[in-house]
Amino acid sequence: MNPRGQTKPPTMAEQAQRRAPVSPPPDNPPEGQQALEELRHLIVAPEQESLQEIRERLDSVERRAEDVSSVVAEAIQMRREKGDDQALAEALAPTVQETLRESVRKDPHVLADALFPVMGPAIRKSISETLRSMLESFNEALEHSLSLRGIQWRIEALRTGKSFAEIVLMHSLVYRVEQVFLIHRETGLVLNHVVAPSVTTQDPDMVAGMLSAIQQFARDSFESAGEETLGSMNFNELEIWLEASPNAVLAAVIRGHAPSDYRVAMKEALEDIQAKFGSALANFQGDTGPFRAAGDRLLQLLEARFKEKTEAKRKPRAVMAAAGVVLAALIAWIGYSSYYVWKWSSFLSALRQEPGIVVVSTGKEGGRFHVKMLRDRSAADPAKLLAEAGLVASDAVVETTPYYSVEDPIVQKRATEILRPPMGVKLTQKDGKLYADGVASSKWIAKFEEQALWIAGVNAIDTSHLEKVEQREFDRMKGELESDVLTFPIGRAELEPGQEHALTEAEYDAKGLLTQAGTLGGTVAIEVIGHTDSSGIESANIPLSKQRADQILIELRRAGVQPKSLRARGVATSEPLRKEDTEEGRRFNRSVTFKVAFSPSSPVN
Repeated sequence: MNPRGQTKPPTMAEQAQRRAPVSPPPDNPPEGQQALEELRHLIVAPEQESLQEIRERLDSVERRAEDVSSVVAEAIQMRREKGDDQALAEALAPTVQETLRESVRKDPHVLADALFPVMGPAIRKSISETLRSMLESFNEALEHSLSLRGIQWRIEALRTGKSFAEIVLMHSLVYRVEQVFLIHRETGLVLNHVVAPSVTTQDPDMVAGMLSAIQQFARDSFESAGEETLGSMNFNELEIWLEASPNAVLAAVIRGHAPSDYRVAMKEALEDIQAKFGSALANFQGDTGPFRAAGDRLLQLLEARFKEKTEAKRKPRAVMAAAGVVLAALIAWIGYSSYYVWKWSSFLSALRQEPGIVVVSTGKEGGRFHVKMLRDRSAADPAKLLAEAGLVASDAVVETTPYYSVEDPIVQKRATEILRPPMGVKLTQKDGKLYADGVASSKWIAKFEEQALWIAGVNAIDTSHLEKVEQREFDRMKGELESDVLTFPIGRAELEPGQEHALTEAEYDAKGLLTQAGTLGGTVAIEVIGHTDSSGIESANIPLSKQRADQILIELRRAGVQPKSLRARGVATSEPLRKEDTEEGRRFNRSVTFKVAFSPSSPVN
């Protein structure tokens, strides 16, 4: 049924199939019936084969699955673009959930490794925010107490002959991280290694190998599952702390006793490295080059902490603390005042060096700096210079008086604002002379010559490096016409077959040249020159060459080229175009060429 409820007429194939006999044909059908049977087969057979192919495709589960697999991605994308994201998510959610559940059941380390860079920071952040407020005041008191121990330690260093650094380390060291190793977990190779200053080190690869061997020994001895790593090791006064990620191990060599928050710092550093170099770690083949970039992150772990010695007497400390506060305030005030004066001096220096600005006077009144100046409107903005010097508008009072500066940079900027040169032109001012360099239209060049000398500071102009756009276009067209060559058969004044396109180009070039000459305000003379090769006698070649030139001249006039701009001339063999040692050279000399002369119009008095 069609949309209007009418029965759709049967196709030709269906009609032929209905007309086909149901019973098999007789063994010896009549000649007409046999021809009809062949005709029915030719008409109906292709459609029946197509229907059979479609039926087999629908009945085959494998082929239908293959058809669906080729468009399933596009179908999901199309459903998403139509705004059915919620329905699509509800349909896919049970499958995705079951897939994740099965993946975790088979191997939980896959999901753990994927979430490793995210879980650690989230957990530690919640804990550290709880403890931060409690520890902050206590840490401040320990780290910022005042004492005489610095002077005492220097005296002790002079008395014992030891360096001051050794005395400080002996009295105040709580812990110091001397080395940090980044080791590939699977191979045990060192990926990066940083060392604190003045620390004697062993071969990093040997140390990394020892650590890997000790961990493997511990796993084998205690029948570990293979995923655990040692947390720390002690060697006399040294401790080695280890943290592991799915692909790397971070080892820190510590002298003294580090606090527990340093292990947190190690975890954070390892998580950053795992997140940034996860792909390189998983595909490591022995090249440590990609991990040099992790050196800056490892250097942050080379920290040290020193203890403070409690003073026996409280009263001197209080006096010294008060004196220190007063001294610090005095030094801060002197430093700020000096810095403020230095910034003001920098601002004045920038003003004096800026073209178009003349500083008349400076001073200070009411706690604010004052400056009076003459300023050209094209000069730099004093407010911008004030900000660049680190000052604000309220720090200074700036009084400006307008004037016209004749300094070359200002005159150049003024000329650019007034004349507005096109993109291909550059203006340069030097010693009172304004130079224009580039390509511009005749109209702008006339404007430049007329208005430039009226600009303040311009005493002369130079247009020797300025080229007209129209002149450049005219020269291009002139070169194209003079390069056109029309060839002729031997002894004939008609063009060779196939030269029609070359003639059309010559006509187009000639008309465009005349039009462009009009924009330049001049006239053009086009000379049509006929040539012959050296075969034949010269007395016959001269009229033949003239006939060839006349023939092309007629064609140019017929195409619309002004007759007064054309002149024909025959030169026979007197002006050959090529040597005639080849047939191509002789053919090239049997031709007509063009020569263009331009005459600018005389100025009207």
